[in-house]
Amino acid sequence: MVASSCRFQERVFPVISENLYKLNSEQAELTGDRQAACNILSLVKEKNSGDNLNFLNQFGSLLCQHQLAIEAELASKWQRADFYWRQVQIKFKALSKQHEVWQKLAIAVASHPEATVMNEPTQLHQRLLHELFIDTHCAFYNGLISKTTKPSWKERAFVHIDYIQQLLEFATFSSEEVRSLLGEAWQTRISACKEAKKWRLAINYCQSRLKYLPNDIEFQGEMVEMYYLASLAKLQEARTNSQHSKNAKHLLTGIQTLEKYLKNYPYNLTIFELLGSLYYLRAICLANTSSFALGLLCIQKSVTYNPYFQKAFETRDELIETMKQLQEQVNQLQVDIRQGMQLTPKGQQMVAEANKGFAPMNVYIDSNEAKETANDFYIAEAVYLWHKIGLPTPPKGWQKELPAGVMHTVNGSTIPIESTSSWAIKALELRDAVGKVLQNPPPSKANLAGLWQWSILDKPGLAELDADVICAFLERKLFEEVSDRVLVTPQTGHSEAPPILTPKSTRFQISTEPFIPWLLSSQDKRIKLQAVVASVLIVMTGYIAIREKTTVAERENAYQTILAAKQVQNDEAVLKASKDFFKNPSVLHKDERAPQVIEIYEESLVRWFSQQPEAQLKQADMEYLQLYKQLQKTAIAQEK
Repeated sequence: MVASSCRFQERVFPVISENLYKLNSEQAELTGDRQAACNILSLVKEKNSGDNLNFLNQFGSLLCQHQLAIEAELASKWQRADFYWRQVQIKFKALSKQHEVWQKLAIAVASHPEATVMNEPTQLHQRLLHELFIDTHCAFYNGLISKTTKPSWKERAFVHIDYIQQLLEFATFSSEEVRSLLGEAWQTRISACKEAKKWRLAINYCQSRLKYLPNDIEFQGEMVEMYYLASLAKLQEARTNSQHSKNAKHLLTGIQTLEKYLKNYPYNLTIFELLGSLYYLRAICLANTSSFALGLLCIQKSVTYNPYFQKAFETRDELIETMKQLQEQVNQLQVDIRQGMQLTPKGQQMVAEANKGFAPMNVYIDSNEAKETANDFYIAEAVYLWHKIGLPTPPKGWQKELPAGVMHTVNGSTIPIESTSSWAIKALELRDAVGKVLQNPPPSKANLAGLWQWSILDKPGLAELDADVICAFLERKLFEEVSDRVLVTPQTGHSEAPPILTPKSTRFQISTEPFIPWLLSSQDKRIKLQAVVASVLIVMTGYIAIREKTTVAERENAYQTILAAKQVQNDEAVLKASKDFFKNPSVLHKDERAPQVIEIYEESLVRWFSQQPEAQLKQADMEYLQLYKQLQKTAIAQEK
């Protein structure tokens, strides 16, 4: 479950319930701040909506959307509920930018003289956000997740995590408060995706979690683990060289991804261990394709990234022995080659691999890359111990900052470090000091604190660390037979029970967004634009289709009239019918009868015009001449 987001000493809004907006606000025993909270909830009775509202109606509209969202969610009408949840987000975001309305709201609802919280606009804003909006999603998550025995990656409950994260944009939570609020829910969701092998989703959720807690080494490690598992999921059972080569390529892609994240999280022990595993698997794939030199390089990288990987050391010994045998075989082949023997392609590959031999592996062993990897692994172990003890993460995480440093070992020797940070050096000193105490333990718990103080006399940087936490860890290691793994659980500051709202069903109920509110909202603008364009196209298509049908009929009638008038040499009838013919052009296709009509029209116009006295020409008669000129211009343009 997720706890209430309320991090204040005393809650002012009522506990989230189905009857949240039906509670009686006229209760004499309510404090001034709780009375103000009830006054805010009563704004839901404001029925007005629109853009040009006074501030009370704006908040009333916001709360009305929230109430409708709760009702739809309780009825398991998720599509409808999602519309209203999004409306709440949109309206609250808009109001959050209007600082003056919060001042007005505080004055309007917190008039009680004893109100000390709700009369302050910033506090009012945060209380409304935390205790009402975020806690509502907490309640629905708790209610939905409690009804599932084994959560699926598609659980409705997880949608409320997304809504909470969107609201956190307006909250003033610290990273530890976010962990306390969503830590368990995040883990449940990621575990469900992992169980279903939905690697891409699991990676996305891990990345989303790291946006809030970027320096958490466990969260970093789990995200990289998802990439690791996604790489393994691509591997197939291999029997042929091409299949082994394909698996080797998939592993190389995974290695490149993990090495990229190792640059971001240089001292995360999990990444070192997973890289060691991927290099080990790639070495085996390469060996199965007889690429022994490259396989030796990979297996050497495997044991460099994880010096405790016993299987990798055994495989390295086997590959070294295989390479020695191969070189002996090739030496014998060289004698046969000098005597004229021709090599097969397989023989040529053997010679090429033998010539490469141990060179790639030895070059890597002597490289700065290998030395830095070994140094970083040692620091990563120290960082891991730091977190096992329960010490807080450095403010900027574990990064390489300073140009030089010294790595301490338990036996007292030192190794120069090319680049590390002051915090990493402190972690190394802590590991060294803890190691000395564990190797020379005190006779009893009572002597532990004194022994620790003595062991850090020459390490003044460790005096800044919490000695009680360190001694508690040492006590567990030395005197208790229990797991020494420490999980730091942040204190919530209050003992309020987690809110719960349980919908009638965890299964989807058929529903739709309310059409009119959806149409008037700012949601789905693209869909609405597409709908408008589609509607316009449909109307235009219908209009063109109807007009074309009418036009075809009118042109056919005019054409038949022209032919009939020509037979009886009724030139004036020909002119009138031709005018109707050209007045109704087709939009969709070219009329093949047009040239014939133009020819008949010209003949009739010449005869008719010669018979008309100039003084008797009317306006209608002049239109025949205008039509003739237009037809001539069209004919000339078509010829060009």
